[in-house]
Amino acid sequence: MPKSRCRTYRLNGCLKLALACYALFLVSITARAHPNLQNALRVEFEPTLVRVVVNVSVRELAVAHAIQHPPNGGVATAALQGAAEQHRDYVLLHLRLAAGEELLVGKICRVVPPQVFADPAETFYQYEIEYPVNGPLPATIGLFHDMLEEWPYAAGTAWDVSYVVRVKRAGASDTDANDSWLLPYQKSANIPTGWNTAESAAAGAAPVPGAQGWRAFHDYFWHGVNHILTGYDHLLFVCALVLATLSFWEMVKVIAAFTLAHTLTLALCVFGIFRLPAYIVEPVIALSIVAVALENVLWPQRARSKIRLAVAFGFGLIHGLGFAGGLLDAMAGLPSIGIWIALAAFSLGVECGHQLVVLPLFALLKLSRHSLCEQTHPIVLRCGSAAVSCGGIYYLVVALHQQFFC
Repeated sequence: MPKSRCRTYRLNGCLKLALACYALFLVSITARAHPNLQNALRVEFEPTLVRVVVNVSVRELAVAHAIQHPPNGGVATAALQGAAEQHRDYVLLHLRLAAGEELLVGKICRVVPPQVFADPAETFYQYEIEYPVNGPLPATIGLFHDMLEEWPYAAGTAWDVSYVVRVKRAGASDTDANDSWLLPYQKSANIPTGWNTAESAAAGAAPVPGAQGWRAFHDYFWHGVNHILTGYDHLLFVCALVLATLSFWEMVKVIAAFTLAHTLTLALCVFGIFRLPAYIVEPVIALSIVAVALENVLWPQRARSKIRLAVAFGFGLIHGLGFAGGLLDAMAGLPSIGIWIALAAFSLGVECGHQLVVLPLFALLKLSRHSLCEQTHPIVLRCGSAAVSCGGIYYLVVALHQQFFC
């Protein structure tokens, strides 16, 4: 066999192995399409008591108790009120606090219903809980939650409930600068109480300058990365964009258009300038996947023109509103500088998440074009785009079901 043919076979074998490894990497990610619910949790520390106020959204109650939530501007139904009362035991079971090795036993003192019903993911019942502590309060209290772990969002996709934890020490006013923590799904956090030791008291009363900002940057950066790597809607969309690019410069331009657009609407949404309801944003994001993938299949020449840049920018505006849906409640109550830090860190995390997918995919496609015959590229483009389109159709069905029938 000629040496050139042997090298071609070896290269093709390496390419197939690389593609298989990359596919395995993508499949191994627990991908989900916006099943994330951002809530707030307020903690107040006293010498022998921990008070907690946790927000539970109407969407959570609807999922956990299989009931219809009231429409925007509606009133609480008897089924919803009953579900809110039944949910007491569930909250105590799935939100756990620990003082050292001791698991604290809480008691719900009151359930405060919302006064106005808006978006079910942004309308909350407040559960006020007291956790007595045996002996003096330790330097730190551990928090852990696994809300909605029993109910899938879709096949193979779990709900992702996270909390912004606001910490307040006894005697401090609501305007005092207290710590805030981001508590993702099935993650634990050790919260300094400001009691018991000089070190924790100092940390609670006067945080080290820059320490809170760095922790917030770290938390929101990884929040952005995870939002991409665990959100198959955004992954499918950027994959559809990259599949049609032939050069690195083409890829840079189309991803830059998408980035500029979603960064713009994310900032506008965070600062309350422009927002759209989830029942519009989520289905349109799914449609964007199908539209771009079908354009690759039916009009591949348009996928490398200025029309594609306009499409990437236009749909990027909608994706930015989707990013904001996973960020707004997580930023609620932050000071001005904290909002800027969180926005910058989250945006950077989103872009890093994109590049973890875009760059390897583009490199593999480039390698395939060099190693395989020229006629195979349209086949790869069409087959890959058809698969992406099927994923977008599946997400569209899920989004419509969640937004209009749950």
